[in-house]
Amino acid sequence: MMPAFDSDDEAGMSDDNSTPFSPWGARKKNDGEQPRTDKPRSDSPYAGKPRADKPRSDKPRSDKPRSDSPYAGKPRSDKPRSDKPRSDKPRSDSPYEGKPRSDKPRSDKPRSGSPYGQRREQAAPTEPVSPLYGEKKAEGLHPSNPHQGRYDMDALVAALPALDKYLAPNPRGEQTIDFSNPKAVLCLNQAILAHHYGITHWQIPAGYLCPPIPGRADYLQYLNDLLARGERATKNPVPRVLDIGTGANLIYPILGTRTFGWQFTATDTDGVAVTNGHRIIAANPALQSVQLLLQRNPQQFFSGIIGADDYFELTLCNPPFFKSQQEAEAQSRRKWRNLKGEEASVKRNFGGQSNELWCEGGELAFINRMIEESVQYGAQVGWFTALVSQQDHIPLLKRTLRTVDAQGVTVVPMAQGQKNSRFIAWHF
Repeated sequence: MMPAFDSDDEAGMSDDNSTPFSPWGARKKNDGEQPRTDKPRSDSPYAGKPRADKPRSDKPRSDKPRSDSPYAGKPRSDKPRSDKPRSDKPRSDSPYEGKPRSDKPRSDKPRSGSPYGQRREQAAPTEPVSPLYGEKKAEGLHPSNPHQGRYDMDALVAALPALDKYLAPNPRGEQTIDFSNPKAVLCLNQAILAHHYGITHWQIPAGYLCPPIPGRADYLQYLNDLLARGERATKNPVPRVLDIGTGANLIYPILGTRTFGWQFTATDTDGVAVTNGHRIIAANPALQSVQLLLQRNPQQFFSGIIGADDYFELTLCNPPFFKSQQEAEAQSRRKWRNLKGEEASVKRNFGGQSNELWCEGGELAFINRMIEESVQYGAQVGWFTALVSQQDHIPLLKRTLRTVDAQGVTVVPMAQGQKNSRFIAWHF
């Protein structure tokens, strides 16, 4: 949560030149203006005449005209206002006199030649919508996400006893971990993978990204929904999924293989990440179907990976969000302040290397390049998808997709706790 913004210019400040507050706002005095007095001006026709001490009467106003009125002596119209309801009978001087009103009910069909076109009936929204772009807004994790609610710490400790030493009660007396401690976060992930996914050997190099598993599982659950819509034909007996930038943690192939049985090909440009991914695959028999490749050209996504005879039902990607190291560190300082109340630290409890966190132009430039390259592989991929951290980027990405003649574009909102996220998907 971002800290509240405080300003010294809020209520309580006053202007020395203003009169006391009134419900219509303070009136500012002009230079040299004298204070208002009850004494009449000397040039007033009422000068020398005392103000009447007679209180204002509550007597209703008389209909009798004033003697000095220009209408004095002229009687008001003798025709009294009628309380009779308005008649449907046309006036005698009306061009419609003698013509009965139509009994035909009013049509909702727009008048011909209307400059504004057809009138649309506004249906009441049935789901929360984003105030920015009118898109549906998710509330909570996907219904099929196995990580609903609080972590079952007893079950996680049973799966990995080493987690027990990191547990401590929160102010409500519930067992939790210190999420500002990278070792505690790593151990929690190991316990989750062991308990929910049967992965008992999972380690990442020091300083590499340790991903929050519930949010990663949510992305895959919504991708499964995308496949289930049936808009794109599946060509493989088991859906093939391409993970762009899998990282040293190999999290998407692990979750997707163990949850849905998908066939994964994962890529990364970092040699250390690829080497560690191979260690995870070798140590866990359940992951032997995962293919892990080194992308030798950091500027490419699909070239050198998708072969001439390959077809993937899905591609997925978690792009680097930031434009620079400075931007990433500024976000880390805000996050650390929220967790520990410490302003200066740039330490990241979830870790992350430069290629995992930032790139030139940030996620917008990264996804735009992916869109442009995806045109060449449109016949070999059912859906291209990428996470988008900033909602303001969505209309810009849609504009890029229009320029490359994407045939289908959809944005899927997600929510994890107080964090709202989304992914964009397109096909040709």
